[in-house]
Amino acid sequence: MKTPLRAPSFVRRAPAGGFTLVEVLVALFILAILAGMAFRGVDALVRAKDGAQAATNRTLKVNTGMSQFEYDMAQMVNTQVLDPAAFNGATLRITRRTPDGLQLVVWSLQDGRWQRWASASVTHVSELQDAWMRSQQWDSISGNAITVLDNVTAFNAYSYCNGWGNFQSSCGNAAPTPPPPTGTVVPPPVKSSAGGDYPTGIRIQLTLQEGQITRERELPAL
Repeated sequence: MKTPLRAPSFVRRAPAGGFTLVEVLVALFILAILAGMAFRGVDALVRAKDGAQAATNRTLKVNTGMSQFEYDMAQMVNTQVLDPAAFNGATLRITRRTPDGLQLVVWSLQDGRWQRWASASVTHVSELQDAWMRSQQWDSISGNAITVLDNVTAFNAYSYCNGWGNFQSSCGNAAPTPPPPTGTVVPPPVKSSAGGDYPTGIRIQLTLQEGQITRERELPAL
């Protein structure tokens, strides 16, 4: 019986395949760095998309607000009793026509929000005067006001009478009247058919965080 041959003692077996602990840790470290870089890239893309969407939405709001403002101006009417438009430094009041009669529209800056309020359509001047008086107290109408644009820091309006000026001075006359103190109830200004010339244009300026917006419009023949 033959004895099986054995490998000499000096012949070593090849080591088993695999990675050492150090190699695994190095690979995990590299993967962690790549994952962090990928996350930052995705996060930057998401932020850029959100910023672009927010800017688009704000632009749409600005355009919508300006379109509504210009439509109010186009419908302005002279009742011979109230000023077609009056601005006291923070609030612009407009008398305009509607399919059902007359309406008072108020554009006002309140707590950083540019807001619009509109009264119900009326058919009697006395009702329009009542709406004017009620609009002097913003708290009494704020519940029905619509926020057109937020984050507004300033709102100004100017009238054109052979040059741009403020609403406190009538066309062709001098000395402007300072706006009344906050909270003062001001009776509606009375205009007669012989009350003088009316503005032929209006300019509004909105100061936003992004900058200033100026819009001018020629007023209809009053």
